[in-house]
Amino acid sequence: MNNERDVLTTQQAAKVLGLSTTSVQKMVINGELDAWITPGGHRRIFRSSVDQLLNSRNVGLAGVTSTRPLRILLVEDDAVQIAFFKSLLARIGHKVQLTIVNQANQALAHVRAMKPDLLVTDLVMEPMDGFTLVESLFKEPDLLGLNIIALSAMSPQDMEGAARLPDRVVRYQKPLGADRLCGYLDALTVRLLECEAE
Repeated sequence: MNNERDVLTTQQAAKVLGLSTTSVQKMVINGELDAWITPGGHRRIFRSSVDQLLNSRNVGLAGVTSTRPLRILLVEDDAVQIAFFKSLLARIGHKVQLTIVNQANQALAHVRAMKPDLLVTDLVMEPMDGFTLVESLFKEPDLLGLNIIALSAMSPQDMEGAARLPDRVVRYQKPLGADRLCGYLDALTVRLLECEAE
């Protein structure tokens, strides 16, 4: 690329997308953004790839919709990750009622009160982590059917090595991709519609 306007640094792409540089780096690694490495070892991200991502945010990906919004409880203590999750939801187009809790030790009361369709929790938090939250939820008979996604920047191997999560908890590595979240929400919406029809 000869034209400097055709490429962005990681920091420039992060500013344009409203994300942290770490999230943008992970998106490059995961193939969500097209980039190349300079001889000096710096990432250069194709502006066309960033523009494509921005444009797709305005196009809903949801293939299934319901008459009522999905009730999602997000347990996350990082403001950047919260903003990123909100941007994913806006991009994919599902009707969602999002509640955010910054501490895992407050989440249990929220789950009991709002009966969410889905709990999305970070695993690494203080003073109580997401592993302990999930363990607490599974001790409550009324909450055994709760749909849970666990998010972490840990590698899949480290997440499995921490094997404190029940098998039916869905594990995703950060940053979560829009297509993956949309597919999950599509499937969840179908299940809920089937339950309502019974």
